[in-house]
Amino acid sequence: MIDTTFEITREILLMLLPIIVLHLGLAIFCIVKIYKEGVQNLNKVTWTLICLFVNLIGPIIFLIVGRRKEN
Repeated sequence: MIDTTFEITREILLMLLPIIVLHLGLAIFCIVKIYKEGVQNLNKVTWTLICLFVNLIGPIIFLIVGRRKEN
């Protein structure tokens, strides 16, 4: 029974691995942009927390709404 549970857990982790990597990659990319280029409407700490803890939607929202507009 323990072997079966381990195999199921391993399979689920392998299925979720691409989503986890995508989320971490987007979050790191957005955090670098936040601290290099600045933000538009919230402070840097708030955008960092949104990018880290609001799964895939947080970084996407930052890229659409939070980036500083280029003049």
